[in-house]
Amino acid sequence: MPYFSVIIPAYNREKLICRTIESVLGQKFEDWELIVVDDGSTDDTGKAVKSFADERIRYIYQKNAERGAARNNGVKNAFGKYVFFLDSDDLLYPDHLQIAFNNLSKLGEPEFFHIRYEEISGVHKKTPPPLDRSCIHSLVYRQNRFACQFFLRKDVAEKFPFSENRELKIGEDWGVILKIAVRFPLHFTNQVAAAIVQHDERSMKTAPPEVILRSRDILIEDLSKDEAFADKNFILNNVFTELTSLAALSAALYKQKKTALKLILTALRSDFKITFSRRFLAVIKHLLYG
Repeated sequence: MPYFSVIIPAYNREKLICRTIESVLGQKFEDWELIVVDDGSTDDTGKAVKSFADERIRYIYQKNAERGAARNNGVKNAFGKYVFFLDSDDLLYPDHLQIAFNNLSKLGEPEFFHIRYEEISGVHKKTPPPLDRSCIHSLVYRQNRFACQFFLRKDVAEKFPFSENRELKIGEDWGVILKIAVRFPLHFTNQVAAAIVQHDERSMKTAPPEVILRSRDILIEDLSKDEAFADKNFILNNVFTELTSLAALSAALYKQKKTALKLILTALRSDFKITFSRRFLAVIKHLLYG
């Protein structure tokens, strides 16, 4: 059995997924399998995946059911001790899995592990600031600091699946991380060994405010049903504030100034500390000069 199962959900990624698969094939640590779950693509994503002649790569096709269902399908079919979630347009650097194996071994194979990433936008690269171990839980309770690039021990991944609600377009990965965070330590390294590739088709860039708000409500409802959040209303409030302010920024970018103003004021009433955030300043800038 492989040590790692890398799971890639894909929808119409014919032009992007080959580079992502090549980044997995280039790993120094070789005890892995790659599961590509094609979420009902209408282009030649399947043909692109099948062009790789490596027995460690498995291709699974499903009717379109969104990313959460695709990731869960990957977990269901995984043989690895750990699963790792990788988006179909992102990249792993050659030492990524080796770093993970070394750390997981030293830590006694914990439930969760994350390796930092940089963001690539055209020729520009940006590395998020290092995470602080002393306050990692409080940081994650306010915002998804891991994106959807994290390792879960397979038994944990099976117990805490992604939501399969088709209307949950934003934050499904944060929902899983929050359920993990209230129960387990959050282990990570600030070494950078992966990249999130920014482009115009990423959902976080294209989602209109109403989609973000609907996702907010679904995510809060889902977390509210989890008994581990019964005495943690502050986390639910953080989710409300974070996604409301994100919807405000989306509205501002869509030139919906009245909606953007209403939403940013709602977020501000929920948590006045957002006035110190870059997002708040970006919304105000768009309202004044956009």
